[in-house]
Amino acid sequence: MRRTPTRRSRMPASLAMLAVSAALAAVAAFSLADPATAQDPAGTVMSACTKCHNTQRICANLGAKDKAAWNTTVTRMMGKGAQVGEAEKPAVVDWLAAQQPGAKPVCQ
Repeated sequence: MRRTPTRRSRMPASLAMLAVSAALAAVAAFSLADPATAQDPAGTVMSACTKCHNTQRICANLGAKDKAAWNTTVTRMMGKGAQVGEAEKPAVVDWLAAQQPGAKPVCQ
């Protein structure tokens, strides 16, 4: 018995190129994220906050500000250009709120 070939629907070349371009753009965007800070709020604080502030200024507020106050501060700093992504903001705020005066690495 002989099989009749079935027609396969093929993706138009332009659509295939669009899909490939989108996939490459997603990979590029993901690779631009700093993996050290993406899952490390302390690393994010040390890299983002110390671009404009010395660590003494941050250290002075550890234990003095609660979560709401740190959220306000981080939001304000993001508005001024701090390189903290929306996705990492909650972890940064939680980390700052949980630190005690003298906590490392900020208060070294």
